[in-house]
Amino acid sequence: MARIVKKPEVRKNEILDAARKFFFQKGYEKTTIQDILDELGIAKGTFYYYFTSKLDLLDKLVDRTTSEISASLKPILKMEMNAIEKFNKIFQTATIVKMQKIDVLLVMLKVMFTDENTIIRVKMYRRMVEKNKILYSSIIKQGIKEGVFNTSYPDDAAELLMQIGTGLNETICKLLIQQNEDPDDIIQVLTSKIKLYQDAMERILGAPQGSLRVYILEDYEEMVKLFYKKLQGNEKKM
Repeated sequence: MARIVKKPEVRKNEILDAARKFFFQKGYEKTTIQDILDELGIAKGTFYYYFTSKLDLLDKLVDRTTSEISASLKPILKMEMNAIEKFNKIFQTATIVKMQKIDVLLVMLKVMFTDENTIIRVKMYRRMVEKNKILYSSIIKQGIKEGVFNTSYPDDAAELLMQIGTGLNETICKLLIQQNEDPDDIIQVLTSKIKLYQDAMERILGAPQGSLRVYILEDYEEMVKLFYKKLQGNEKKM
């Protein structure tokens, strides 16, 4: 049988898809490179042509996922909306994407929040800031022209908002993976922290109080419940 030669990007994505499958089914630690080789019927050399290690594989999976999230946000810039509507739309869209990719997100969270993977988590946050700060800045500048935002430092404000947002995101993620906590208690904590972040955003941007709804709390209630359902399903498999 003739060997099937695939384009590099196709083969790379196949390996990433296989990794995502095994990371979810077996967990990151229990997944081996050999699992992926056997699944795809490829040689070690093929794997190491694209990835230097299993950790690098995870890093690339994170990059692909964050790129997909960023790509889903860019069209919002061209929508016929005012700046406040665009900010609200960005966060609502990001939540929808996360819900659609919750299996991948669950694996990432469980892996990222181990001490040995702190550096990868930091890289992921930095990557999201790098990819999206121009988007934030453009919307802030639009808001200044419209008179709904009042800041003399749109670029710095964009970066600051994203940095504060990553801090909130880390808190939320840590809460979501605490299986010993009651989901209702977590939702109550999330509600408080999300309202605080929205208030901070409005103050930094000089936006009208209560104008920004960067997180729809009902969506996070659904996410928390879905996370717990997934986590419990994984525990039963193990």
